[in-house]
Parts: sequence; structure tokens; C-alpha cells
Amino acid sequence: MEKQKIFENMWIRTLLWLCAIAAFLLVCYYLKGILISLFLAFTIAYIVDPLLDIIEKRRFLFLKKGLPRGLAIVVLLTGMLFMAGGAAAYTIPKTLHGIERVGMVLKKQYPKYQENVELFIENHKDTGIAIFLKTQLGIQNGSEKETQEKRPGLMKFALATVKNIFQGAFGLVGIIINIVVFGVVTIYLLKDFDVIIIKCRNLLPVSKKEKIFEIFGKINENLKAFLRGQITVCIILSIIYGIGLTVIGVPLSYLIALLGGFGNVIPYIGIMLGLVPALILAFIQYQDITHLILVVAVFGVGQFFESTIITPKIVGTKLGLHPVAIILSILICSQILGFLGLLLAVPIVAVAKVLIDEGLLRYKNTDFFKGS
Repeated sequence: MEKQKIFENMWIRTLLWLCAIAAFLLVCYYLKGILISLFLAFTIAYIVDPLLDIIEKRRFLFLKKGLPRGLAIVVLLTGMLFMAGGAAAYTIPKTLHGIERVGMVLKKQYPKYQENVELFIENHKDTGIAIFLKTQLGIQNGSEKETQEKRPGLMKFALATVKNIFQGAFGLVGIIINIVVFGVVTIYLLKDFDVIIIKCRNLLPVSKKEKIFEIFGKINENLKAFLRGQITVCIILSIIYGIGLTVIGVPLSYLIALLGGFGNVIPYIGIMLGLVPALILAFIQYQDITHLILVVAVFGVGQFFESTIITPKIVGTKLGLHPVAIILSILICSQILGFLGLLLAVPIVAVAKVLIDEGLLRYKNTDFFKGS
């Protein structure tokens, strides 16, 4: 009875929650390598499960009932592989052609700026950008050439080769393990996603079950609304950017369009991810102000439609996640947990919003707030 009273204390429960959050972050920090694969697998299962349920329940001509769950997974994964293969068959040759096109323009235009580039390297020889340019352009001064000639080239090459083999082998093993874990966990979650949810429900305390269902239901709605809304916005923006940049004639237009469109998942950041490389490539290709203005106009039109029509009409107020909260969550989580934090940022802010709303609701119902 005494223990129960202790746990009913608001400060004790707050301390326990803070300890749980600290333990969660600590586990994520030390296991972030494997947790990335697990979280990606869960994310795919979470997104794809509704579509899988539709395939499973749909009646086909030769079956009185829907497809078995296992066969539905095979159908879905086969369709996704065909789509990925088709996209790769289209994009890889187009990307290589675009890179070759940019390379030819750079090679053609470089002699005009060779003297200025070499002068910049000479004046800033110890800076990172000067070293990078020197490496990429193969520029060496006399002392560097003499030093390189004196080095035992064969021995250096042999040691570097052995080092690269070992690093590549161990790195390859880690990559293979992560891919295997990702594939196995994804298929397992797709097969038993609904069963796992039911088993988790059965573990909840009976007295708190309805309230926990309500809270997790709100979190689920926030996440689904965010994913559906943002993916829709990203696709439409990618189409707008792609058409505009293709008409202008910017190299790698479709790649920049995808980068700028889907970069919009991070509010206000996606436009910079697309605009900056588009301006650079447009200047390399045409070297005039007109095309730079046209590139800015394309992204301006996309942002205008996004803010006035796309988001209000398609997404509306369903997201419930403030852009500033999303940006701060991404910055903080990525700083603490790296790439895993980048993946966890949106779920964390969705959970935090629901819990904060619930806490404020309880606070407003207290005698302290009401002044009684």
C-alpha cells in the first residue's frame, strides 16, 4: 500500500519517466549500428502494413478468400522490387549521362580559369579547399614532386592495397550483416505485425488499458498524418521542380528535383538542398544570370504552390506537428544519436506532442490551475 502511494506521487513518476528516457537514449547510443536496421525495418512494416492488409483481404478470381499473408508479402515485395528495378534502369544511365555532360563542360571551361585557380591554391595552400582542389586537379609544386619521387612507390602501394583489402572485407561483412538483419526483421514484422500489436495490448495493465490506447491512438494518427501528408507534398514538389528544371535545361534535373522535393521532409531545409546544386549546375552549364534567375523562379513557384495550395488543401491541419518542433527535434536527435537520431526525430516529436498535450490537459484539471 505504501509503495502504491509512492508511485502515485507526481514527482516520483516524473523522475521515473526521466530515468526511462535517459536509459532509452543510452541504449540507442551504444546500439545505434544495429538499431538503424531494426528501425528501418519497423518503419517499412508500419507504412506498408495497411497496403498489405488490402492485398490480403482482396478477393481474386481464382480464390474464394483473400491471399494468405505470406503470399501477400511475396506479391507486395515483388511489385516493389520491379518498381525499384525500373527506376534504377531509368535513372542510372540518365545520371551517368548528366555527370558526363557536366564533366565535359568543366573540362572545356577550366582553361579560362586555370590561372585564377592556381593563384588561389598558391595563396591558400594550407586550407582545406586548396588541398581539395590540388588533389582533384592533380596540381603539384616542385617540392611535392621531388618528395613523391623519393618515396618507395611499390612498397607504399602494397601496404595501401593490404590495408584497403582488410578494411573493405570487414566493412563488407558489417554491411552484409545489417542487410540480412534488415531483410529478416522486415519480413517477420510484415508477417506478424498485427499479432505483435495484439500481444502488446494484452501486456498492458487492465486499469490503464483504455487510456494507453487513447494516447497511442493519437500518436499513431500524428505519425500517419505526417507521413501521408509529407510524402504527398514531396512528390508534388518533385514533379514541379523536375518539369521546371528540365525546361530550363539544368543537368541532372530529375535528381535535383527529387533532392529538393523529398528534402522538404525537413521543413524549410529541402529548398536549399535543391536550390544550391541547381544554381551551381546551371552556372557551370550556361554561365549567365538568366538561367540562375530561372532556377530561382522554379523553386519560388514550387514554394508558392506548396504554401498556398498544396499544404492547405491536401495536408491541411492534420499533421499537428509544428515545423519548428520538427527542425529542433532533428537537430538535437541527430547530434546525440547520429543517423539513428535523424530517423527517430519525427516519432520522438510526435510522442512528445501527445504527452505534452495530455500533461497540459491534466494540469488544467487540477485544483492548482483552477484556483480552488
